[in-house]
Amino acid sequence: MSETINIKLDFTGINAASGGLGYLSPGLHGAKVAEVVKYDDSNRIYVYMVTDGVRHRDSFNLDSAGALPFIKAFLLSAGMPENKLEGKCEIPFHKLAGRTVYFNYNPPEMDSAGKAVQGSYPKYTFYNKDRYIQMQEVTNLNPQDVEVEESNGAGAPVAQASKAKKSGDDFDFLLDD
Repeated sequence: MSETINIKLDFTGINAASGGLGYLSPGLHGAKVAEVVKYDDSNRIYVYMVTDGVRHRDSFNLDSAGALPFIKAFLLSAGMPENKLEGKCEIPFHKLAGRTVYFNYNPPEMDSAGKAVQGSYPKYTFYNKDRYIQMQEVTNLNPQDVEVEESNGAGAPVAQASKAKKSGDDFDFLLDD
């Protein structure tokens, strides 16, 4: 007969272990925002997302003015209206949980053991939904969907420049083939 074991534990403010983070394949993805966490010691925001069962994250350094365009792109991707992101504003990041975001993903450089090389990080480029759909449509084109007027012989299209008359100014070299 086994012994009954009752242990008092306090889980206040404790999240369940997620089993780690994963990496996605390169390219366009959508994700549900699982949670947004701010770490006061590093003044960073970590955005945890889930794509096809893979939990991954992006982070933003709040001490860097250079991070603001990326934070804004993330917020716009999550559906925040651009007029709410003008001037100084207080963003309710906690309300982003459950929202879908759209992005192009480039994984970090990996070593032979399948681990990210030190100093190599995944790169997220966030888009609003309309831009994401447009990019998906372009990346789904087949070669037969594109009309090529001339080829360089190797199957690559050649840019076609219109033949313009020489104007006689110092920039005529721009009109040359």
